[in-house]
Amino acid sequence: MMSVVTLAGVLLAAGPVTARLELTPDQGDRLALRLCFSSPQAHHLRYRLEVRSSGKAGTSRSSQSGELTSGPTPHCPLNNRLALNPDTQIQATLEWSLDGQPQPPIQQRYPTAQPTGPTPAEPAPGEPALPGIGVPEADEELMARTDPDTCPPPDGRPV
Repeated sequence: MMSVVTLAGVLLAAGPVTARLELTPDQGDRLALRLCFSSPQAHHLRYRLEVRSSGKAGTSRSSQSGELTSGPTPHCPLNNRLALNPDTQIQATLEWSLDGQPQPPIQQRYPTAQPTGPTPAEPAPGEPALPGIGVPEADEELMARTDPDTCPPPDGRPV
């Protein structure tokens, strides 16, 4: 079965807005890249997506930006296919704002990040072992939520 890599971020502001950045294998030598926004109420969004591809043949970088008004029907301003060689690594970074307020960037990589260092050692005596990280099976497991009432912005400004 072909692995599907998906990142979905959900942010709450005046009303919830869902930003979804997907990288999925498509037809063996291609990678589908899709960016979608949706919200129960209308919100003005600006976005800039940068895609960086690197491999033995070199590195390329492209970006696309735009504006839209989100709503209950998902708006998918990007739906592209990228060539994918066996050694290619793709990194997509979304910078966006919601009603003029910058939102945390969303980043996705393909293939998913592999450990760059040695395997972690056993915990020291008396320290609890950390559970392993499982691979999410459904979109619901990929949702990240922030609540402005319990998670204020790092600069302390009111939301």
